[in-house]
Amino acid sequence: MCSDKFPLNKNHHLFFGDEYRGMPVLGGNFPMVTEYLDALDDVIGKAAKQYARVFAFRFDLRLPLDFEGGADGFFNTAVSRFVASLKAKIRHNRATAVRTRVFAHDTKVRYFWVREVGSGGRVHYHFTVLLNAQAFNWLGRFESIGGNMANRVWEAWASALGVNVERAKALVHFPQNPSYELKRDDPESIASFFQRASYLCKARSKQYGYGHHGYGASRI
Repeated sequence: MCSDKFPLNKNHHLFFGDEYRGMPVLGGNFPMVTEYLDALDDVIGKAAKQYARVFAFRFDLRLPLDFEGGADGFFNTAVSRFVASLKAKIRHNRATAVRTRVFAHDTKVRYFWVREVGSGGRVHYHFTVLLNAQAFNWLGRFESIGGNMANRVWEAWASALGVNVERAKALVHFPQNPSYELKRDDPESIASFFQRASYLCKARSKQYGYGHHGYGASRI
């Protein structure tokens, strides 16, 4: 069920139900923001409609303690640069694959993120990315020096912040079991990921009223 308007943002509503559009949400994180759940469900639905199998993964991005980004950090410019950089790296990989393989699958880059403020007022972002599983199907070994999806995430955040990759690695967190495979003909796989990702939609730790967006989602 939905409550009255979210008191800190007149455009948002709180959600307290156990299921959203027939899918479970992660317990112990109420209330959630209905509009965030809408956006997450839309991104997942578009990915599953286009691809029979979807590779989805979770990670968090943190800003450095000494970040001097000013408006960049405050208005999410850094995270916008991150998305652009990650998309470019994935496009480059697919263009290379086309030149070196008889047949290579392409992918749209779909994503959903939320901005949160932790202890000490430190801004961080929770992210989920969804790709065609026939193009990419795992993050790769974290100890690898390059060429896998984890490295692309690190490199994209380094580019966005203007720091070296080693420093960026310490600012990216992949949670336990970060990867999922969503199958169009297996609704349980989609519901399981939605439940996991619904954590991003909790109202707690969000920040409103400062002229920035609290979340972002791909539109394609």
